This record gives sequence, structure tokens and C-alpha cells, in this order.
Amino acid sequence: MEILFTILAILTLLGFLFLLLKPKIQPKSKEQKQEEIRQNFLQRLDAELSATQNPDERQTKKIALLKVFAKELEFNLFFDKDEVKVLIQELAGY
Repeated sequence: MEILFTILAILTLLGFLFLLLKPKIQPKSKEQKQEEIRQNFLQRLDAELSATQNPDERQTKKIALLKVFAKELEFNLFFDKDEVKVLIQELAGY
């Protein structure tokens, strides 16, 4: 019985040490996350459109991608409606 309490005490001590000594991860700010998402969309847009040379095909593909991006951003917590509108306009000008 004493061995059980000793093992339990050691495990509890190790658990507390783990919680105290683990590195603290700082969450990203809203602005950092927005910029990360913006860069991701630009990369996706560039990757999809770079292979297409025909202007009409490119335009059609771009419109379809912008609709997908707008749908994804609609439920994103980091962007409000005005910010989504500005980002879609920025991507449309790409």
C-alpha cells in the first residue's frame, strides 16, 4: 500500500513539474492571423492561375476561386464583413 502512495506521489510531482516547465506558446494576434490567411489565399490564387495562359479561362478560374475564398471567409472568426470585402477586392486585383 505504501508503494502505491509513493508511486502516486511521484507521478503527481512529475505532472506538476511537466505543467510548470513546459514552454509557454504565445497565441498569434488577430492581425498576424489575418496576414497569414491573406498570404495563404494569395499563394493559392497564384498557384491556380499561373498554369493558365488563356485570359478567358484565367478569368473564369479566378472568379470561381474568389467565390470559394469568399465562402471560406464568411465563417472565419478573424475577419468581419468589411474586412472580407476588402480582402476579396484585393485578391480580385491580383
